[in-house]
Amino acid sequence: MNKRIFFIISAIVILVGGISLYKKIFMLNSDQRKICIYKSNVPGAKNDMQLISQALQLQDIKKHQIINDSATGCKNAPLKIFLEQDKLDEQIKNSNDESLKIGINLQNPVDDEDSKTIGLIKENNIQQLLEFIGNVVKTPIHCLIIYDDQDLFSKNLIAQYEEIAKIKKIHFQPFALSAKQNIATILKTVSSNINAVILLPSPLIFSDFELILEHFKMKKVPVFTNHAGLIRAGALGGYDFDMQEVAHDIAEICSNFLLGSVKKDAFEEVYPQLHLNMDTIRHLGIQLESEDFLDEAVTMSGSDL
Repeated sequence: MNKRIFFIISAIVILVGGISLYKKIFMLNSDQRKICIYKSNVPGAKNDMQLISQALQLQDIKKHQIINDSATGCKNAPLKIFLEQDKLDEQIKNSNDESLKIGINLQNPVDDEDSKTIGLIKENNIQQLLEFIGNVVKTPIHCLIIYDDQDLFSKNLIAQYEEIAKIKKIHFQPFALSAKQNIATILKTVSSNINAVILLPSPLIFSDFELILEHFKMKKVPVFTNHAGLIRAGALGGYDFDMQEVAHDIAEICSNFLLGSVKKDAFEEVYPQLHLNMDTIRHLGIQLESEDFLDEAVTMSGSDL
């Protein structure tokens, strides 16, 4: 009788221990298969996240494996996708995230060859954008360019814009936007005698983009920018990566990782394309002289918001 009780107790202990061990192994494997997409307030980010999530599922990655910026869920995720540089800096560089095996950053690739992150190369596409403006806006072109005076990347672009604008005989008026300024008042003072506006994407521009776009929409002045989210929000057009193509590449990277391999050159064949907001073009009554633009462009409308 005592032996029987002993065997019963032993069996229960082994069973409980086995279940506990199984749970630990299962949870470990589950964590190692998670993919975290960090949220962003950048214009168009919601649409980008949806495209990425859809592309991941087309690669047979299950919906429960895809986490949208959950603090607990992302903690041990080996795959992390960043839509903006600040999130990358905060979550990887500053926290020394040991769980990270590979991060996909959609702004600037990290220069360090040993870095765990890969990303798109941020191109300025100044030449192409000014050529496009020349095809849309009748000469003489009086162009206002608005940029964030705290954004080093934008400040470095201004000299390049001025140089190319001079060659193309575009009257160029840079304006540095500061967080301390009243944007509504400023817009009234800088928007006279202009027939084109360029927005350089940056955190400050993103925070005021609705007001800026609405102001120039009322004035029937076309706004150009090399940022798909701002174009989707109402800017007329510019150059950026096609997010559907990028999402496909992201999904392939994640799928390869889960199968045991990583391609560090995954984005080398992805190039910026012309994006056009067709609702804005119709609202402004603009006729594009060359249909080649429409053939090659990524077109979007207000329904894509």
